[in-house]
Amino acid sequence: MRFLKSVWVAGILTCAAMLSMPSHKLEAQELTDEQIEEGQRFVVNNAIFILFHEAGHMLVSEFNLPVLGREEDAVDALSSVLLLGAEDEELNTTIQDAADGWFLLDEANEDGPQDDDFMGTHGLDRQRAFAIVCMMTGADAEFFKVFADSLEFPEERREECVFEYQKARESWMSLLAANMKEGAKTKFKVSYQPAGNEDLQGFADLLKSAGALETIATAFGEGYNLKGGIKITGKTCGVENAFWDPEAREITYCYEMAAFHAELIANWFANQGSEEAAGDDGASDETEATTVKLKKKKE
Repeated sequence: MRFLKSVWVAGILTCAAMLSMPSHKLEAQELTDEQIEEGQRFVVNNAIFILFHEAGHMLVSEFNLPVLGREEDAVDALSSVLLLGAEDEELNTTIQDAADGWFLLDEANEDGPQDDDFMGTHGLDRQRAFAIVCMMTGADAEFFKVFADSLEFPEERREECVFEYQKARESWMSLLAANMKEGAKTKFKVSYQPAGNEDLQGFADLLKSAGALETIATAFGEGYNLKGGIKITGKTCGVENAFWDPEAREITYCYEMAAFHAELIANWFANQGSEEAAGDDGASDETEATTVKLKKKKE
């Protein structure tokens, strides 16, 4: 599947390069230029991972792929396999941001998981984060060593993750290869709808300037023949969500999801600033360490 990989890497690198372009700033007070840029990357990288998750649902639906266990877990693994399989440092940053996104979401839930969370189709946020970390260390233990060490991810678990990643990759690649053909093409119709809201429009513009939705068209446009084409739409939904609609044959990414991730990262920066200020005032620094390993503000 070398032909698919080359197209996929080129498309994602284009997306990464676009992030250096000016875009709407995140809605947060007193952020440095570096934090704004990092926050924008965090938002786009999480959008990319989520889009690949929904593309996983698309493939399961379109090809009637067998899935043992929960489909949500399976397509999380597929997103990880595809990003890590490109063996590119920019994409390694993407998946690291995705893991951080789930850690931040878990920490933002002050009430902890409720019964509905245990009964849902998805794993718990922290479980999903560590599942991604497992795929990361399984794919490249040395590259992700610092990140895994910061989480105190056990060495014995890392050794298990090598086999878990290999099994997930082999399983998914085998299923996908059976539905791929060199020279085959799928037409994707990418659309960024107007947000209808000034604040959300800033996130729509950010995603568009980064080519976030186009990453799916690039990654899956060659090698597959999904007859009739697939729509990929960014729009205002009224809810923080992203989903695959098998009847409409459409992947939808809601701008509210980007705004939500922006809020998560902005709050994290604010909390870091509060901790640093407390340290400067001589207050006790014996605070509970966050498990989210993002860059701190530079002095």
